[in-house]
Amino acid sequence: MGVPRSELCERFRRIPMTAVCDAIYRAGRTERVLPSYLRPLFPTQRIVGIARTVQGVGFDERRPWAEGVKRIQSYLRMFDGIGPDDVLVSVNGDSPVGHFGELTGNAAQVHGCVGVILDGNLRDTDGLRDIGLQVFYRDMSPLNAIGRWEMAATQVPVTIGDVEIHPGDVIHADFDGILVIPSGEATQVLLDSETVMAGEDLVRGDMREGLSPAEGLKKHGYI
Repeated sequence: MGVPRSELCERFRRIPMTAVCDAIYRAGRTERVLPSYLRPLFPTQRIVGIARTVQGVGFDERRPWAEGVKRIQSYLRMFDGIGPDDVLVSVNGDSPVGHFGELTGNAAQVHGCVGVILDGNLRDTDGLRDIGLQVFYRDMSPLNAIGRWEMAATQVPVTIGDVEIHPGDVIHADFDGILVIPSGEATQVLLDSETVMAGEDLVRGDMREGLSPAEGLKKHGYI
């Protein structure tokens, strides 16, 4: 039986992303790490949550404002479906506009969103800093998306780099990087990660008493 969603996320938040990677590696699995060009708005803020995906697409040419407003409605309605512990994962190709900003950030946060993975362009950073919503983003753009971009699909698999992300996967992200944990493996990865953390705590204590890294590895099996 899996760990309940809210408890799973809360326990993962206590664990550095590198320790989770180590647990996955020690179990013989592959670490699904997103490209390092995605950088955090808040360097010290960790986010853990459940992927809610958006696939965006830019228009070949700018559309009239009224048409753009009509075509962005499905994206705006998507925010009503966001729930607690969700991480919005938005993928947008080479579209040059701003794909996420402070107003949509407020909408996401009030519904329980804990952060955003944006393979696209961020805008309104002052407002996002004011509300404290963490965003890992590819680039910046002040350009309004209306009439130039729309949501093509939501809650479908999306790809960033060479990693496919499915709705329901666990996103574990901090300054060291962004890790995707398949939903079916999440409970076991959590348990393995907690074991790694306990072992590393023993090594950490011994090294502060002067034990060498080689001795720590031999004694505890961690380094």
